[in-house]
Amino acid sequence: MEEINRISQLPEEVLIRILSLVPSKEVARAKLVSKSWQNLFEFLPSFTFEFLLPRSPPPEDSIDDMSSFINAIDSALKLHKRFTLDRLQLNLDLDLIGSGSRSRSLIDSWIDAALERKVKQLDLRFQCHNAGYYFLPFEVFGARTITDLRLEECRFEICGDTNIDLPALRKLCLRRIRCEDQAIQKLISSCPLIQDLKTSFCSGVQRLHVSELVNLQRLSVICCYALESIEIDAPSLQYLEYRNGSLQCALLLITPCEFLRELILYDRFITEDLFQNLLSGFPNLELLKINDTRLRWIEVSHRQLKRLDLTLTNLEAEGILKIDTPNLRSLRYYGCRTPLISVISSLNTSSLQEVDINFINSDDYGYFSILQSKEFFEMMKHCQDIKLNLHIKSKQELIIPKRRRPILSPPVYDIKHLHLLVYNCCRYQLMIDRMFWMCHPQILSISRGTKPGFLKCPV
Repeated sequence: MEEINRISQLPEEVLIRILSLVPSKEVARAKLVSKSWQNLFEFLPSFTFEFLLPRSPPPEDSIDDMSSFINAIDSALKLHKRFTLDRLQLNLDLDLIGSGSRSRSLIDSWIDAALERKVKQLDLRFQCHNAGYYFLPFEVFGARTITDLRLEECRFEICGDTNIDLPALRKLCLRRIRCEDQAIQKLISSCPLIQDLKTSFCSGVQRLHVSELVNLQRLSVICCYALESIEIDAPSLQYLEYRNGSLQCALLLITPCEFLRELILYDRFITEDLFQNLLSGFPNLELLKINDTRLRWIEVSHRQLKRLDLTLTNLEAEGILKIDTPNLRSLRYYGCRTPLISVISSLNTSSLQEVDINFINSDDYGYFSILQSKEFFEMMKHCQDIKLNLHIKSKQELIIPKRRRPILSPPVYDIKHLHLLVYNCCRYQLMIDRMFWMCHPQILSISRGTKPGFLKCPV
């Protein structure tokens, strides 16, 4: 019985859509066995080419594979018959492609071909462990149709009198870029309609001034090690992520913004006063993540805040934590026992739905006394989900002495779901017994590694 090729009977529009979801390199190979596929390949709206191999030892056929890879890109871009190209992504290891002028000119020609076809999304990612950085053609900064530009591990130069013309650009991502400080600054300031800006691990950035970007909604500044100062004045900003990865204090100046909803802050040099000034400048903040701040006094007082993630270091083991957030729905805490204990009795939990507690030190669970545990469960009984990460070192930590059992108050019965994530070996029976002396959840989930278990507990 003759087999029917149902795929070839699909409409061309459907086939083009299917092929656009397959890696372009595989599509280029497939078109060699089908003339109809070859014709469709020339009409694909986007291309993604990736050539990354393990560092050593290289495969014996890497040279032949690289040649077919280069031919696939050439045929895709230079024979492309669509008037416009939606997206081009190149993820290349320059050590494998080659660092000579011929290899660089090949990459230049691929980018030129994409620009001629009025590409909208241009994603260029390079790896250059031994080869030098790829020097980006200046024509990229005159592409009037680009809406999304991502550059990784490359170099470019922008002089003071250089004309940058990117009127359609809405999203810009710069990662591990080698350039002068003024080049990035001029690039950012020349894109007035940008909505999403991200700079990460850009070693040349010393001063970053983000202003006059009235449409900017998302800003991420991550681990720019040479950063000395950052000024942000973006009235429409809704998301701000700042991670100071340097060993020095960077001057941080942020104009108050009423539209900011999410703030992620990793800065070991931030002071208590600056932290309070930041919070007061964002009246509609809903999500706050704090990590590696080294603050000894952390006060979070905010009526609109709905989610709070706190990650405290050992340096903050004796810190003081004060939380006044009446509309808080989710609390995630990773740190030492003392700051958490200091806030339990004063925390407003009427709106809390989810709590996730993880102690840094394994000893903290053992010292998290029975009375403190019961007080914790009593405060959190309105939550839909409570998660505790337990580091159990011995069964003695799980046993409640018999002499103390008669004087214990009744357990908390209003807990709906208690999820225990257990590390190290322990006896589940003893752990469940200890928990039942403190609370009776409707559902008790126990996870050890990647194997969760669910036990239905009596109410």
